[in-house]
Amino acid sequence: MASFGSRMEESIRKTVTENTVVIYSKTWCSYCTEVKTLFKRLGVQPLVVELDQLGPQGPQLQKVLERLTGQHTVPNVFVCGKHIGGCTDTVKLNRKGDLELMLAEANGKNGQS
Repeated sequence: MASFGSRMEESIRKTVTENTVVIYSKTWCSYCTEVKTLFKRLGVQPLVVELDQLGPQGPQLQKVLERLTGQHTVPNVFVCGKHIGGCTDTVKLNRKGDLELMLAEANGKNGQS
């Protein structure tokens, strides 16, 4: 039988695979807001998981995310199933133009299926 943690891990993997952009966030976090605004400006509707609205599951999910990504802070951002990091990483990728490339690639893939 799968342990609770690995079931959560599965659920995270499924979520980030099935959605172009996933942001694990907290409603009160200004960095999270910044990242959400950035994707909105790029015309992308990310799937946002607000960890602070999940009750006891929130901190557990955050622990599993840390195990998967090595990152214990939010926002924890995934693009096309790949972990890209937090706010600073996302903003940097955007500044270099890499974020839009990743998103364009994803749209290309989604368009073909």
